[in-house]
Amino acid sequence: MRQIGGFRHLLEALDFAAQQETQTLCWFDGLGRLQHECSYAQVQSNTQAFAAQLLLQLPAPDPTESDSRLGPRIGIIAATGPDFLPTFCACQSIGAIPCPLPVLAPLQDRVRYAQTVRTMCEAAGIRCVIGPKQLLQSLQAPDSDHAYAFETIAFEDLQAKSSQSIRSAQQTGSHSINPADIAYVQFSSGSTGRPKGIAISHAALMHNVDAILQHGMALRPSDRALSWLPYYHDMGLVGFVLTPLCAQVSVDYLAPFSFARRPYLWLDLMAQRGTTISYAPNFAWTMAVKAAPQMAQGNALNALRIAGVGGDYVDFPALQQFAQCFSKQGFEPNAFKPSYGLAEATLAVTFCQLPFEQQSHRFTIDDDTDMVRAAQPSEPKAKDMVNCGHALPGWRLQIQSPQGQVLPAQMQGQICLQGPAQMSGYFHGGRLHRVVPDQWLETGDIGFLTQEGALFITGRSKDLIVIHGRNVWPLDIENAVYEKTGIAIEDQIFLQATHHQNPGTQWHLLVHEKAAPSSARDKLLTEIAAVATATAGVQVHASLIPNGCIAYTSSGKKARTLSQSRLKDALTCSASRVGQA
Repeated sequence: MRQIGGFRHLLEALDFAAQQETQTLCWFDGLGRLQHECSYAQVQSNTQAFAAQLLLQLPAPDPTESDSRLGPRIGIIAATGPDFLPTFCACQSIGAIPCPLPVLAPLQDRVRYAQTVRTMCEAAGIRCVIGPKQLLQSLQAPDSDHAYAFETIAFEDLQAKSSQSIRSAQQTGSHSINPADIAYVQFSSGSTGRPKGIAISHAALMHNVDAILQHGMALRPSDRALSWLPYYHDMGLVGFVLTPLCAQVSVDYLAPFSFARRPYLWLDLMAQRGTTISYAPNFAWTMAVKAAPQMAQGNALNALRIAGVGGDYVDFPALQQFAQCFSKQGFEPNAFKPSYGLAEATLAVTFCQLPFEQQSHRFTIDDDTDMVRAAQPSEPKAKDMVNCGHALPGWRLQIQSPQGQVLPAQMQGQICLQGPAQMSGYFHGGRLHRVVPDQWLETGDIGFLTQEGALFITGRSKDLIVIHGRNVWPLDIENAVYEKTGIAIEDQIFLQATHHQNPGTQWHLLVHEKAAPSSARDKLLTEIAAVATATAGVQVHASLIPNGCIAYTSSGKKARTLSQSRLKDALTCSASRVGQA
């Protein structure tokens, strides 16, 4: 008999899931071949084994730890594979706090990656790191005496360990969990270049999981999920690792890098595995459309009942293109489910339950008053925006002015929220800085509420630039360039508008060097600069930069602040063209 949520903590959910014999977790390689398969019973067995090993290998308690309620923080290199979930649960079973860490991406600078991980370890006070042996070698962990490979804590190695250690781990795993204790640390996506260690309690996790299962998705016993999202991002971790465990859902996994190389694998696996639930940021649905010709003939997507969209601004035309492209494969547009959430809220805050044709509306926003009104299709300044739905039970939403004043419906401002699944605090300098319970959380996102309480997102507050009294969004500039120049969107996004205060220059468009053949680059840069200048109303530079200069967060969003910091060095060796305002 299945149980859809309602557990007190993750270990209780694992105990229940281990009794289900038919649900499995499967991992596929970069060619779409099944590499690993295990049951929840095997996850539980490996969890106990890993816990025994961790008890033997953990460093001594930190004598400077001032918060007696905090367990030791253990970093887990969150590679997509069968070792992550047992390690995550094993940490909780021995009273430690798991901290998922990013995986080194192909072509990513190893020095920069190692520095990012070190910054995370320092922020959360991580004194032990676990991960694949190869990645640990690349990482050069800050304390090599406390870096352990998954391979060395594998179940087979337990034969050399004492049964007393195993019994000790099992007894420790049965300890009572306080709902207010920290369950894990979720690092923010790092759009500012300084990731924050967000502390999530057991109570917050389980409340959000139940809300997702019972209200957001209305989960069915027959559901089967598929995900390529990284385990170190909140949507991948909570949405497709922890939440399925709490409903004993079968999940198929594809590594993020495998998806990036071959997006059609996502489509083929959804068809072959009978996937009913999959989630992805907006850009992934666009990539899928481009990969459509490579999809295996005869594959159908008619089983997909929830095609979730989150993690970034939702571009409705991209969803329309996907729906049109895959209509012959049986895709039902009403499967699209825009949503809104953030790591500080564990994961989900709103879900849109409307039919597809009712999810998008056209609005204009007054630059002086921030008043929002419905617009006609032909109005030149109007924008199509996507309804992200109403708040899940227990959540309250407010729109506030820059001065902190609560704004009425149909007025744009900063989105603030308060609810039962919000964070307990931030880790900084190895210490947990707790927040006041039930305080309003400033999200940094800009949007508005309708009279009915539906949420619409318009952008990020730090991205907005006011030019001659007008609000200008980087995304609008980028979309105009894509539309009018025909640049292909491959491997995420090549363009990024970023503000740069050079004399006579207010905007730069960073153009990836693969955007056009070398013979056509001068012409392309000139055309891009002209389009961007006309759209922004100020002079714009278009600069060609090498791979690695355009920064992205772990969820695929543009890390504009980080890209801006790299801009000066990039421009010293780049080609550039200027548009005329």
